[in-house]
Amino acid sequence: MGRDRGDQGQRWQQDHQEARPAQHQAEAPGEEGEEGSPLGIAERDVILERERPAARPDARATSLGHRDDIQGLRAVAVLLVALGHAGIRFLRGGFVGVDVFFVLSGFLITGLLIAGAEKRGFVSLREFYARRAKRILPAAALTLIVTDIAAYRLLNFVRAKQPIQDSIWAAFFSANVQFARQGVDYFARSQPPSPIQHYWSLAVEEQFYLVWPVLLSVVLVGIAVRRRRRPSDRSPGAPAERAFSERRLALVIIVASLGSLAWSIYYTHRTPAAAYFATLARAWELGLGAALAIGASRFAHLSDRARAVMGWAGVAAIGLAAVLFADTTPFPGSWALLPTVGTALVIAAGIGNERSPRGVGAQLARAPLRYVGDRSYAFYLWHWPVLLIAASYAGHTLSLGPNLLLLGGAFVLSIASYALVENPIRRAPLRRPVRASAVLWGTTVALVVLVAVLDLRSIDQKVLLKHATPVGAIPTLAPPVEASPGAPRALPAVIAAVQAARQGSPIPGSLEPSIDRLLSDRYHPPSPDCVADHDEPKIKQVCPLLEAGSSRTLVVFGDSHAAEWMPAILWAASQDGWKVIPLIELGCIPSRYANVCAPFVEWAEREVASLHPDAVLVGARLTVGTPKQRADSVSGLGALATAMRPLAPDVVLIGDPPAQAGQPTDCLLTRGATLQTCISTLTDDQLSVYRDAAGAVTAAGAAFIDTMGWFCFENQCPMIVGHAIAYRDNQHISTTYALELRQLFRDAFTQALTA
Repeated sequence: MGRDRGDQGQRWQQDHQEARPAQHQAEAPGEEGEEGSPLGIAERDVILERERPAARPDARATSLGHRDDIQGLRAVAVLLVALGHAGIRFLRGGFVGVDVFFVLSGFLITGLLIAGAEKRGFVSLREFYARRAKRILPAAALTLIVTDIAAYRLLNFVRAKQPIQDSIWAAFFSANVQFARQGVDYFARSQPPSPIQHYWSLAVEEQFYLVWPVLLSVVLVGIAVRRRRRPSDRSPGAPAERAFSERRLALVIIVASLGSLAWSIYYTHRTPAAAYFATLARAWELGLGAALAIGASRFAHLSDRARAVMGWAGVAAIGLAAVLFADTTPFPGSWALLPTVGTALVIAAGIGNERSPRGVGAQLARAPLRYVGDRSYAFYLWHWPVLLIAASYAGHTLSLGPNLLLLGGAFVLSIASYALVENPIRRAPLRRPVRASAVLWGTTVALVVLVAVLDLRSIDQKVLLKHATPVGAIPTLAPPVEASPGAPRALPAVIAAVQAARQGSPIPGSLEPSIDRLLSDRYHPPSPDCVADHDEPKIKQVCPLLEAGSSRTLVVFGDSHAAEWMPAILWAASQDGWKVIPLIELGCIPSRYANVCAPFVEWAEREVASLHPDAVLVGARLTVGTPKQRADSVSGLGALATAMRPLAPDVVLIGDPPAQAGQPTDCLLTRGATLQTCISTLTDDQLSVYRDAAGAVTAAGAAFIDTMGWFCFENQCPMIVGHAIAYRDNQHISTTYALELRQLFRDAFTQALTA
């Protein structure tokens, strides 16, 4: 997804608040006497007091009716998200649109709950959940089903399985859990984002609303009990004459929100990829909107000047966040205060007078923005799958122009689904809310799961028929040779693969690993604690391997480009009596020039000094970006070799295999693919940084294992060597190919130690 953490990005946002509060208040309440709650919560209509409060001006009534400025703000939020995903450079922080939605949702839903308590004398949990089901489920389920079918029909089976599996999590409002798990998985982060990823925010909201209405009900019950025990509070004009206590409700939500904010700041600093999707790290944003709804009356009599200042300041804060933030911003944490407080200012500025002449509300209430705002939920649901599936089908990232056209198509879909699905069901009367919502929820979940299971089963059958390969004994490859006098040495198998590619030979019918297992064909440590992730200062548990019968100690130090060699390293070590101690941090180049990785590098150097190993083997990704990045990569490895030389008799750097131009799964499953279409050509930058790294390491007194000929011949690097897929993704070699290289590695490592 656009902000796909990695991308993240990283890493995505949605709109699913109550679009027309006034209409919801007009719907028929649920029948008394029904039992059960649609989401499994014991039904208890919380009876407060049937007495009507004394008539007095109430800002909540004016703020919780239909507000055109809020519809306009919803349009701004969804456009920030969508245009940011389309690739507009100055909106790299467009993901803050989801934070705007969180605050809006907390404000609107809490206001509706409290208004219902004041009007009817009780909070109906069953009616609340029934209305949420009508509002959220139909459009969400429709989008999931269409996305599953489109992925199945348009994408290769490896790409299609991801959104189909994710849709099952989304159907149970647990998508954020799934994407948080992927966010902390280094290798999952290297894959393109899921077309379902934006459903994480629906999950956050619905998880919040499993708790908040119940908590609100408990507080209101406590207030009612206190009033019964203290009749004096029921005297005319006493604060307790109202059906609720603003002060107590505000205290509950403020304390809970501050706790959530504190956790968000801590968790974002510690594990940002997971914090982005975490409900507890986001709950304070909805809580901010809830607190604003509780205290709405305090903003009813603001002057026009104050409204103007607050409203425009709020819009400026949202815009500033969208322009200045990026995927690299630690988010949510304290940075999320900028767009969320900005949203609260805009909402507060419109309480009691949304069309103040000088205020921002009059601009937000313009007809085009209201039109988009009414359809913002549907547009949010459709825009991301349309962008992602189109890019995956094309096989490359699309530019801004095509993405804008795709957004136009997504908006047409949102208009249709709003008119034909979302609005008719949302406006349908509630006669038996518990039963209706339970049936609606069960039906939508069943349909999504049924489509997903059928698609997955069909994919698995295709895999068995076309791509499955029996796992046999993994051969070893012959050593490098000169294809011609004076030519760089290369493996005979690599030379043959390049020559076959030049002839346009077809891809072999049987491959190892099979394509469906390729992404998982990597080194798996004995425990996840045996390696560190990129944001951790050290390994939780140092894990010595092959201790029995070993006479020498080898430390393997580096990033995932060291981990990819572990299968070959462990085989060679078992043959020659080495104990292996991996000190590996995924996603972190072992260089002090990588600021975020410096704490781990310093810890690892201290650990090596305490271990007194016989040898240190370093594996690291070579950065091929800008000239400065290449220079830093080379000098960082040279400095590391210099620092390691006094700590071990032998220090060896293994050459980093050059990255492929694309993902092997995408290339190999492209219609009409041949060996010629699945081969990469080395760039001058790749060659120069490789040579410079070798020179820097040897100048520092360390040894260098040249692996270029194990992967490339005459500057061409095939994805397939013989029947082995050499790369599991565009920059990591497969375990299968690493094991085919095991004897070559053993010989090269032994030679490096004796050099």
